Amino acid sequence: MDSKSSLHPAPTYFRLETHWDTDDDAPGPRCGHTLTAVAATKARGPRLILFGGATAIEGGASSGNPGIRLAGVTNSVHSYDVQTKKWTRMRPGGEAPSPRAAHAAAAVGTMVVYQGGIGPAGHSTDDLFVLDLTNDKYRWHRVVVQGQGPGRVMAMPWTWLPNDTLLHLVEMMVSAVCIKLT
Repeated sequence: MDSKSSLHPAPTYFRLETHWDTDDDAPGPRCGHTLTAVAATKARGPRLILFGGATAIEGGASSGNPGIRLAGVTNSVHSYDVQTKKWTRMRPGGEAPSPRAAHAAAAVGTMVVYQGGIGPAGHSTDDLFVLDLTNDKYRWHRVVVQGQGPGRVMAMPWTWLPNDTLLHLVEMMVSAVCIKLT
């Protein structure tokens, strides 16, 4: 019996020329930011809102420091239009949150609620802000919390429930906070 080896032709590889379209309003690389989907308004389609984050991480085992530190912490806001595929740097009015990373965000219609995070000095915060995108007039609102809030937190997930309840996980315990946005 004659045996023939089955040889398959080697795959052919082509070098693919790629490029990245640069856009001056596009956010740079970062970590610890939030990217939140926001509903369409009368004038604009659905968007993704990118807020905050850190542009660098310093420290670690190779530096001789036991921990890491976030560097280049920012409070910049960028909007990505999912229909036009374009980034826009936003400059909302009102009192903006301090620069932060590892904060929480949840969309509520055409608003985004932000809470907590860690600032440039490495301290966590417990403040609460709303970015209102209604009627395409971008504006920050600082929320004064009445009663006990979740405290100084960072790196926790949030979700907005239909009954005006904000659900988040803090130290492996589920906590619900009721917030009425009117």
